[in-house]
Formats: sequence, structure tokens, C-alpha cells
Amino acid sequence: MAFTHAVFPGTNTDFWNDDNVEFIREKIANVLRLEFKQWVNVDRASVIRVMQRVTAERLEPIPTMNQRVIMYICADVRRHQNELNNHLRWEAHYTESQRLYDPTTERSAVSPSSIKLKNRLGKPRVGQTLRFYFN
Repeated sequence: MAFTHAVFPGTNTDFWNDDNVEFIREKIANVLRLEFKQWVNVDRASVIRVMQRVTAERLEPIPTMNQRVIMYICADVRRHQNELNNHLRWEAHYTESQRLYDPTTERSAVSPSSIKLKNRLGKPRVGQTLRFYFN
């Protein structure tokens, strides 16, 4: 069985040159500067990796592919920052969530009367089950 592939004319080399990569990095920094206080600097290798993914998905004019690269990287940065903020919130409240007694509501998660110790009043507790003998 023969496999046929439609080959689109290759992408222009202007898409892969250093000026275009720097343009994408600057545009990403300008877009994310409006949302974050710190300067977000995306490394060159990450931009090229996303450019390869965009090229493999669909070949379009260079400005459209640049726009998709910027959109994908900005979404990845936002997603990473949201995940990091969630983890930091979980870490900040971890000790309070593990308490057995809450001093603000004066409630206890465990009742001390229900705790059965191994050795109670100096006598070992043996055989906690009932046995039935049938004749």
C-alpha cells in the first residue's frame, strides 16, 4: 500500500532566523509585563521548541505562526504561575490543616475518649473479640 503525503512548500527561512526569535522573545516579555510585576524572560531554546511544534501543527504565514508561538508560550507561563501559586498556598496552610485541635473554633478532630491504648491501667488488653461455641 502506498502512502501519499501532501507537501506544502517549506517555511520561509525568515521564520527561523535569529531576528524573528528575538522578536518573539521581546513580544512575550511585553505581553507578560502587563500581568506580572517581574520581568519574564523566556530562553531561546524554549522559543525554538515551540516554533517547531507550531510548524508541525500547521504551516501558515509567518505573522500568524509568530502569533501562535507567542500565545502558546504566554499560556504556558500563566499556567505554570497559577500552579506554583496553588502549591505555595497549600504549603502555607499545611500545618493548620494537619492539626487535631482548632483553637479558633475550639473543636477537636479526634475525641480522646475513643483512643484505645495497647496497655490500659497496667493490664494488657488481649482478645477484643467475642467467641461463640455451638454444640
